[in-house]
Amino acid sequence: RFCSRLVGVRAAESLTIFIMSEDSARNRTPVSSRKMKPPSSEEKPKKASAADAVEELRSSLASKRSEISLKKAPITTLRLFSISAAEYIVYCGRVVLTSLITWLVVVPLLIGYFAVKTSVAPELFEAPVCGSKPGALGWQVELAVKEVSWWLILGILSSVGFGTGLHSGMMFLFPHVLQVVTAAESCHTTKGLIAWYQHPCKLDCSTTSGPLDDSTVTFGNLFMLVTVPCMLWGFGTAVGELPPYLVSKAARLAGSTDDEFAQEMEDAKTKTDLFNRMKLWTVNFTEKHGFLGIFLLASWPNAAFDMCGMCCGYLLMPFWTFFIATAAGKGLVKVNGQAVVFVNLFGSAAWKVMLKVIASINEVAKPVLGEASDLAGKADGLRTKLLAKFQQQTRFNPGKLFEGKDSLDMADIKKLYASYDDPDAISQRVLAEWDSNGDKAITLAEMQSAVSRTDGKVSLAALDPGAPTSLLKMCWELFIVGLILFFAVSIMNQMAVSKQAEYDEAEVEALKKKTDKKK
Repeated sequence: RFCSRLVGVRAAESLTIFIMSEDSARNRTPVSSRKMKPPSSEEKPKKASAADAVEELRSSLASKRSEISLKKAPITTLRLFSISAAEYIVYCGRVVLTSLITWLVVVPLLIGYFAVKTSVAPELFEAPVCGSKPGALGWQVELAVKEVSWWLILGILSSVGFGTGLHSGMMFLFPHVLQVVTAAESCHTTKGLIAWYQHPCKLDCSTTSGPLDDSTVTFGNLFMLVTVPCMLWGFGTAVGELPPYLVSKAARLAGSTDDEFAQEMEDAKTKTDLFNRMKLWTVNFTEKHGFLGIFLLASWPNAAFDMCGMCCGYLLMPFWTFFIATAAGKGLVKVNGQAVVFVNLFGSAAWKVMLKVIASINEVAKPVLGEASDLAGKADGLRTKLLAKFQQQTRFNPGKLFEGKDSLDMADIKKLYASYDDPDAISQRVLAEWDSNGDKAITLAEMQSAVSRTDGKVSLAALDPGAPTSLLKMCWELFIVGLILFFAVSIMNQMAVSKQAEYDEAEVEALKKKTDKKK
């Protein structure tokens, strides 16, 4: 009886549960007709706060990064620069050592070069004797490599560093053009005149030939003597423009912003001076005209061209489009235009035209200046003095002064300074300055202490410790040292900031991943 009652109770309970579930199913709203509940007010701030946290971190890191410099944080800057430099050296070494070109082309060529130079045919590398024998074939190849490398490196140093490059054109190239023009006029011919900067017989009249009547000292001949060094330097400046382009492009491909480009644009928009207006115009012009725009912007001395490189990188312009346009503008158009200006400015033909203009002005101004005024004569006298002083600054290898002699005595030194105003006093000063052993003569070994560490050359003006231009020379050398230091410090600061930017970007990405996991 107990069991039957228990079974009846269980059956009644099951029936009740079944009826209730049917009623619930009838009253239930279908899934398709349900309305999704809007996210609560607490969920929206969570997403917003995550994005805000990322941006806040990025802004904070950028603010800290702006304090990185040798002046404000020397230890941090040196540490980051050392890391960046070491990584770059390792990277370059790995690329070179793992390249097939290195082992199949470069290494065999180097082995063959040293074998020929030292044992197989050393006569192929004999140096020239100025005025009597040219250099051998192997020596000429070495000279070509050194000459090309010299001007390319100077060009790179001139434009690399986001506008803080070493002004090597003003320091080396343009004075060289002036030297060539002056030497050609002094030798009264351009035939046989050697204009290579690294050549031991550079601008030596003993190497010339033909009529010495100035008939070959024409604009065309002078231009041909200087155009190759100018173009090599120009191509080097084009290579130096690659870092802004590559940094900006790498940042864009990585999905981040180029802080340098963004900061430059922000500063340019908030300022109204001519230089910043030119920056904005450069970016807009580049974006609109592409290859032609880059070529035109590179074809004149454009101080804002760094912005063009950063803009092209940000717009993901193909590498060869940017580089070919830049190289053509800087290496073919701009530098040759500058060469034309300098050759005409310092050449006699252009100066005669300028004298005619000055004479015409003198005729007009006679009522004011007086009948005895001679502006053309005074200008010509000043130019003659300037050229004479410049000839004193001509640089050459110290061995050229000796011409087979073991030493230079007082008589020899007087011959060197025969065209100066006071050769006796100058010769005494030079002998007292460089005669270290007191034997009343200067040997080549003693002369080596006067050689410049920059190019391994000397000048007659540099040998005279009491030259009237010594103060100007000292100021110029200090100026050059200041430019070099500024260039080095700028590069160190930029490399340190760039390395810290990599660390900061990694920290931002880590925060993004952390917030994504929480979601």
